[in-house]
Amino acid sequence: MLTAVISAGPGPARPLSRAPEPLDLSRYRMATFGGGELGADEVLAQTHTRALLVLREDEVVAQWYAEPELEHTPLPLHSITKSWVGVLAGQLLAEGRLEEWQLASHYVPELAGGGYAQARIRDLLDMRTGGDYVEEHHTPGSELDVLSQRGGWGQQQLPEAGSVSVREYLTVAERVAVPGGPFSYRSLDTEVLGWVLEAAGGADLRTLLAERLYGRIGAEADAVLMLDGAGDPIASGGLSTTASDLARFGLMLRDSGAYKSRQIVPTMFLKDTRMGADDSVAAFGSALATSTAPARPSGDQGMYRNQFWVPARGGSQLLALGVHGQAMLVDSARRVVAVKLSGWPHPQDPELFSDGLNLLQGLADLVGEPAAGPEILR
Repeated sequence: MLTAVISAGPGPARPLSRAPEPLDLSRYRMATFGGGELGADEVLAQTHTRALLVLREDEVVAQWYAEPELEHTPLPLHSITKSWVGVLAGQLLAEGRLEEWQLASHYVPELAGGGYAQARIRDLLDMRTGGDYVEEHHTPGSELDVLSQRGGWGQQQLPEAGSVSVREYLTVAERVAVPGGPFSYRSLDTEVLGWVLEAAGGADLRTLLAERLYGRIGAEADAVLMLDGAGDPIASGGLSTTASDLARFGLMLRDSGAYKSRQIVPTMFLKDTRMGADDSVAAFGSALATSTAPARPSGDQGMYRNQFWVPARGGSQLLALGVHGQAMLVDSARRVVAVKLSGWPHPQDPELFSDGLNLLQGLADLVGEPAAGPEILR
């Protein structure tokens, strides 16, 4: 598997102080998907958690690692990578180097002859290039299976001997795009978006991430990005960072896109991410019956916007999610960022997802509140 280093940059890391009285996770209990009640520390173990961080302001109020060395180990973010790519798009949109209603093929002419010929940038950002697609894991011959083989993490051999390029596949992937159609979670949309960003941004994705984003958030350690056999980045799920550096990304988002005196991500882009379009909720809801995305926010006002999951339109929370149990919750109203990186045995698991996300939400609710005795996470 090929990889590239994403430099944290020369600057000092954003300091994360330790709370004088951190949460004792064994004292907090929650109802689980399977019924009954467990302590938060038990839920962490049962949901195959590798790293947990909960921050209020810049203070770590709870942390948990399955092994001590995981505190300093870059861990796979899987589809949380998509949210980093979405933020890069927000930067280029604000600069006028990218236009949301322009065709992707305007920036990458190679796309003009395939299923993405009519896809617009806005459609890619919101995964609304159609509505008939279902993301299937471990299904031989499926689109995701082909992507995994070309990306280098699949177990089976490619039917086309010697073909290793994801982008070659993007130019011929079948599907008639439906501009502004219903939401349909599709990792290939983000691969197309990553290619477009390179064309619009004038640099490869590794450089864009390092110079425009990762090197500006006060990261402590270098990140790692997966590449396919042709040396192109895996934009839909190839990034690995430490849990603390992912939290620093979340802190920047929570702070309206700024760190120190520098505006990294346009505030209006983040506002747009939370508000969406007039039809975003309807487009999201119409696909719930068939979508097999890594997970979905609950509630009838949830939506997908700019490569983020939004639990409630117009609310204070953003979610970045990935298969095998990766989750980052950003709550600007509570001033909380919570990160949970896991190693589920299977890509998707409704029970593990439900318990893991409920734990993050519950800890966010509890942060800053005095705990005189055992509390129930709701």
